[in-house]
Amino acid sequence: MRRVGCTVVICPVVAVIQWAQEIERHTAKGSARVLLYHGARRGSQKYDFDAFDFVVTTYSTIEADYRKHIMPPKIRCDYCNKQFYPEKLKIHLRYYCGPDALRTEKQAKQESKKWADTKGKGKGKRKSGIEEEEEDFEELGSKSRGKSPLHSVRWERIILDEAHFIKDRRCNTARAVFALESEYKWALSGTPLQNRVGELYSLIRFLQIFPYSNYFCKDCDCQILDTNMKKKCDCGHSSVRHFCWWNKYIATPILYGSASFEGRRAMTLLKEKVLKGIVLRRTKIGRAADLALPPKTVTLRRDSFDRNEMEFYEALYTQSCTQFDSYVVAGTLLNNYAHIFDLLTRLRQAVDHPYLVAFSKTAESQEGCKNQQNGPMESQCGICHELAEDVVVTSCDHVFCKTCLMEYSATLGNVSCPSCSNPLTVDLTTENSRRKVPANLKGGKRSGILGRLQSLADFKTSTKIDALVSWITWSAVVCS
Repeated sequence: MRRVGCTVVICPVVAVIQWAQEIERHTAKGSARVLLYHGARRGSQKYDFDAFDFVVTTYSTIEADYRKHIMPPKIRCDYCNKQFYPEKLKIHLRYYCGPDALRTEKQAKQESKKWADTKGKGKGKRKSGIEEEEEDFEELGSKSRGKSPLHSVRWERIILDEAHFIKDRRCNTARAVFALESEYKWALSGTPLQNRVGELYSLIRFLQIFPYSNYFCKDCDCQILDTNMKKKCDCGHSSVRHFCWWNKYIATPILYGSASFEGRRAMTLLKEKVLKGIVLRRTKIGRAADLALPPKTVTLRRDSFDRNEMEFYEALYTQSCTQFDSYVVAGTLLNNYAHIFDLLTRLRQAVDHPYLVAFSKTAESQEGCKNQQNGPMESQCGICHELAEDVVVTSCDHVFCKTCLMEYSATLGNVSCPSCSNPLTVDLTTENSRRKVPANLKGGKRSGILGRLQSLADFKTSTKIDALVSWITWSAVVCS
């Protein structure tokens, strides 16, 4: 594979412009050449990556290229008309679909009428047995449609920004990233582990850290990064004779709980050996000297509800207690802990403002609101994914902040829409573009609490908001 002395940065769409600006900011003027590999026209151009120092692309772009060029095409089932990848279609035809499927007696009874109906509708017949078709699928699955430009070279360095985007190692995005080759690999993330310890393995697999990312053979010294459970390894032993180091020594023992000896040993191994050897952490304490923030001052202020707020809170509290008691009587308290947490959240929201409960989406759905989809919509910027400010709408009906779109266009020149990759056409000179936003914009989202009010003139403040406003006003006077 051809080597290039270039660094590829993979990041979310919203961070593409920021990466380009930060590279320009922290390098000598004109010394760093940056290529933004993004947009619908990227496939029609030829790239000389050696002419650049940095290539900035997105997770969606690299996943799309991987799916288009490397993954085998989906095949339509002759019986159910659904599409599957070759490996999945083999399983589908062997156990679930078709006259030769090895279904259970119960499944056969359920499917018998269905097959009787479809035979008269021109559905195709299988031309050969299961074994012969599986050989055909093997051949289809092994055929590649060529490599994408990003997968056809060996990079000097790969940098993953927001690396937790590949936390599921089985998703196509993770597979697309794993297929890249480079001399060095970096993974940047503030949350490398979110819900379970298995998510950390995806980053270790990307970094290819030995032995944590490898599979080992029980019968020989074979060491591989990935294993296909349906094929034999190159060492000649079955794939089931290989075990994953991470699962054996980290994930599985921790799954049994920290109360067991194996669980405690796995946690110690993860913390003291694995993480300390591969993670560079920058905590608030470690960077305190650089930040030079003033000391934090906590002031407690106690205010009382007004009459209406007190009545609303007491009614909500009584309703929550009744619901909680029903769980206790039914003996389903532990089965409804998530709903109990929701009840506590509603009580906390009522302290902030009753509108957070009265006009919430949950309350609206409980009332059976029929106009939920036709209600007022607020626009969400397709670049920063925040509530759009100074809204502009493209010809393809996507919404962006005016500032975000101007920076995006200035960086990329003649660009395509960041949301749909169609040619970008928009009038940035319109002053009242906000009033032209259609009610059913692509990418729009349900408005907040204020958007659900009939009129902003009906808005009523709360004790907590009044206290906050008075405190901010007093602080501004003191600081001035």
